[in-house]
Amino acid sequence: MSSKRKITSIGIAISFCLLSGTGIVMYFQPFQKTTASIHTVFGLVFLLLAVGHIINNLRPLKNYFLNTKKTFLSFQASILASVLCLLFMGLFFNIQGFQSIYNWGNTFRNSLEGITTLDDGTQRIAINKSLNDLSFSFDVKKGPAFRYPMMVIWLEDLEGNYLESLFVPKAMATSEYHNAKPDAQGIWRPGIVRRPESLPYWAHKRGIPAADGLMIPMGNAPDLDAVSGATPTDDFIITTQTRLQKLQKFRILLEVNQSDDWNAYFHKNRFPNDSIYSGGGRVGQPALIYGVTVDLKSFSTSKNFLLEPIGHSHPSGKNGTMYTDLSTISTAFQIFDRALVKISK
Repeated sequence: MSSKRKITSIGIAISFCLLSGTGIVMYFQPFQKTTASIHTVFGLVFLLLAVGHIINNLRPLKNYFLNTKKTFLSFQASILASVLCLLFMGLFFNIQGFQSIYNWGNTFRNSLEGITTLDDGTQRIAINKSLNDLSFSFDVKKGPAFRYPMMVIWLEDLEGNYLESLFVPKAMATSEYHNAKPDAQGIWRPGIVRRPESLPYWAHKRGIPAADGLMIPMGNAPDLDAVSGATPTDDFIITTQTRLQKLQKFRILLEVNQSDDWNAYFHKNRFPNDSIYSGGGRVGQPALIYGVTVDLKSFSTSKNFLLEPIGHSHPSGKNGTMYTDLSTISTAFQIFDRALVKISK
């Protein structure tokens, strides 16, 4: 065997082991950037080495399929190629039954995050609260610009006073992220990341500063323990409950933000003197605010409401102002296709 073939074989063996190992981890565990990065990079390495291997062994490979003196071997190779081709076509065109292995793994991973996957792929996140007289079911369909955004849902009275949060992603409630920053070896590690630009309108409405003075919560936040859950990664339904006692009219608000979704107005050099926008923040278009006003007297048992965009937050989270001019917003409108809430008494 030539040295070139030896190097190729060793490289393929190492890449195969890493691809297999990271593939198994990704199948059974929630997303981690380090694992996904290793899997992606060595997938490309494996592809390049495989192409080299095919070129070096082109003649023997042809013989496996075409050599009439070894008809049984040629027949086996043809059957294997046909099966693999059929499997690829079934997965690519999403034919019923071919996605069952992936769907099981997806369901298992989601269960570790407190997410139940419904038959149509929608993710259900249940927020358990002991005090209740109203039930909320938020049914949100993702849009073409959906790329794992952060979002929060809360209630206000008609004067704009914060009442309580209904759903907050765990990462936002604690500022603890799975992939916070790389260490000295370049491996991404969990840790604290402060993101005042992420959901500032809600944070300022909540009005509880963290130890570092920022309004975004950090660490232990007792008022958010019962309403924190996994960040949705697909179409989702969030169910929760609350007690409003004698309050009959209130507002439901949803704030959503997606990092690095720049547009013609909110480009990277828009605010050069803003230390967050032009510094360490993961910004772009500011957080978009959805809202709807509810009057419990207008229905007897249940009713559906459409949450619609009503404004946006400060682009770097320096204040809690809602800006109602939405003319500079573009693709942020496409994070959600639509957002409904069903309220049951």
